[in-house]
Amino acid sequence: MARQMDRQLLKKLLQSDALDQLTFEDLEAYFRADLSLKPHPQNWASVDPRDGTRVVFNLARARRPHDYPASGTSAVQSDAGEGCPICAGQTTGIIDYAELSDGFTFINKNLFPIFYPAPAAAPEAERKILPKGLSEHDPTHGFHFLQWTSSIHGHDWHNMPLADRVIVLERLAALEQKLFSITGGYVSIIKNHGREVGGSLTHPHQQIVVSGTQPNRHRQNQLFLEEHGETFADYMLRENPAELRIRDYGAALLLTPYYMRRPFDMLLLLKYTQKSHLHHLDREQLSAVADGWADAIRIILTVLPGMGRAPAYNIAVHNGPGAGLYFEFLPYSQELGGFEQLGLYICQSHPREAAQAARTSLGIEE
Repeated sequence: MARQMDRQLLKKLLQSDALDQLTFEDLEAYFRADLSLKPHPQNWASVDPRDGTRVVFNLARARRPHDYPASGTSAVQSDAGEGCPICAGQTTGIIDYAELSDGFTFINKNLFPIFYPAPAAAPEAERKILPKGLSEHDPTHGFHFLQWTSSIHGHDWHNMPLADRVIVLERLAALEQKLFSITGGYVSIIKNHGREVGGSLTHPHQQIVVSGTQPNRHRQNQLFLEEHGETFADYMLRENPAELRIRDYGAALLLTPYYMRRPFDMLLLLKYTQKSHLHHLDREQLSAVADGWADAIRIILTVLPGMGRAPAYNIAVHNGPGAGLYFEFLPYSQELGGFEQLGLYICQSHPREAAQAARTSLGIEE
């Protein structure tokens, strides 16, 4: 039987049933209460002048616990959750939860946050999180949250019912809206699965941060809109070859990009490109996104073992101006070498082959 966080642990950790009514001050206070015994250095950020890449320096992240097998070993991580700190309730206070058909989904604060609130003694204006340009070396502040897809260890997007996946997305969208509305900062959402791609805990989860530091890809999406007069999603919906489509969900489309950098890279594009955030989506659109996430992860979990690789991947949510709202699925299907560090990617597959293999893995006939 899979381990899970039980309701007694939920009750012990619960600080707020739902985040919808929380204020900036509430979130700030929750962070300080949870992390006061675990000092985290204040963050500093720099910008690579060649391409605008943001670099955040955070020494505390090196001390994160890991329960994935070490890279290069033959060990297989069990879905039962033995030794999982989340199932055991060894985590921070919970600020939001919602019932699922089996178990519940919940949101809490990252114990080793990328961003941390400004010092309590700082002036109120400095404590707020607002977009800013970075100079050579600037302090940066914010909040870092985790959304645990299910309280049951082995439950994730690819094996949960659609209704449950939609609930998870709704709570993720509620957090996005809350952070955007009370801070005005940049809200970034990702998912890491696998030690090889930065994952530390096997219990399925998403990460959400807000800060005044704009991720470079968000900046590039905005520049794309300014330069081309359309969002990146608009462009890809029109220009990507039809043969590279994997599955159409009505409100969203899963495809292999024609510029695929590594085998089985995928994009899920929302067709309503005037919507730029999760919290803008209606029920039909949330359902399409939930199905797209499930299919993309199923594809990755099918094809990577067939390549002799551990199931490892990243998901990046592209929201905000210029994106048109799209989701990028990046499996660890090929290492990056020296040419890639120069910006020249050598992909060991072809987009047509990858798209066909993706459709086949989902049982989609030509």
